[in-house]
Amino acid sequence: MSAQNQKVLIGDDSMILTGDPSAAVYKGDGVKTIYELTAADKPEKTANHFMCIIRAVAAENSIFPGGLAVDKLFPASGNEVPGLGDEFQLLILRHQADCSSWSLSITQTEIDVTRLNDQFRKYRLGKKDAQLSLASIFTVGESDQIGGAINRSMQLVIKKKDGTFIISDEANRSLYLLGFVNKSATPGETDDFVFANIFLFNVRLGGQSGSAQSYDASGRLTGMDPVFYSIETQEATATAPDPDPAP
Repeated sequence: MSAQNQKVLIGDDSMILTGDPSAAVYKGDGVKTIYELTAADKPEKTANHFMCIIRAVAAENSIFPGGLAVDKLFPASGNEVPGLGDEFQLLILRHQADCSSWSLSITQTEIDVTRLNDQFRKYRLGKKDAQLSLASIFTVGESDQIGGAINRSMQLVIKKKDGTFIISDEANRSLYLLGFVNKSATPGETDDFVFANIFLFNVRLGGQSGSAQSYDASGRLTGMDPVFYSIETQEATATAPDPDPAP
């Protein structure tokens, strides 16, 4: 990006998405595109891409670039043709529309290895740690739905006006996170986000007179290490076939 096109980010440029992998595992055959393999499930794009979680890498002619191993995220335009042996799941994402702020703090331990003959203290770096902080405004119709932060911490019971019940127990089940620091729809810019697999915990509910009713949650990593992605914005390239082509 040239200097004149550099963008200084503000908080309103960010957003957070969470979700789960599709039930289906799609297997490449060296012929069909990602769009064709997944079209029956009518997936939605995020940042103009199908977000694919790699489950297996073909020995030859894989579409997955070197360095992206199993469990990593592969942002696909849809026109890629997975090789025989490539396998992936789609990431089904949900916008956390009630979120008012979020942060991912990454720290690393320092180990003192100073010896008696050293003039200055010397250190080696130890393990890294990461913690998610999520602040939200309780929004009826959003915060109280299946798959949200509250549902990931306790059982959720929904009674519909027709008398039917929906009972969802998602407590202590991990989810995938796309934390955008820049969510762009402008050609020439980039979508920048961190991808991680986390557990949500320590949800705090409550209200105070004269203030918005907020709730907070924390998150810790599980599974693969977090990865930061920077995706250049592009026009849509994968489209559905015309059901009634002109003669």
